[in-house]
Amino acid sequence: MIHLKEKLTDFGCSNEFVEIAVGYEQFYKSDMDIEAFIELVEEEHAKVEEVEALKERAGQALDASAVLAEFIDEEE
Repeated sequence: MIHLKEKLTDFGCSNEFVEIAVGYEQFYKSDMDIEAFIELVEEEHAKVEEVEALKERAGQALDASAVLAEFIDEEE
């Protein structure tokens, strides 16, 4: 049986995508079409990236608030 990494590489996926897709290997079924699996990975990973971006923006907002609070304290 051909390993998932090999199937993805043979299909033409980049090394970066293959490494991401391996993280979703538990969703892959041996009888699953490789294109369907790639679409699943793209959809699920987009959700993960969106959550990470929201967390990062929230962290930046908190940092900006802290800097502003510090600046206000110094002015007083």
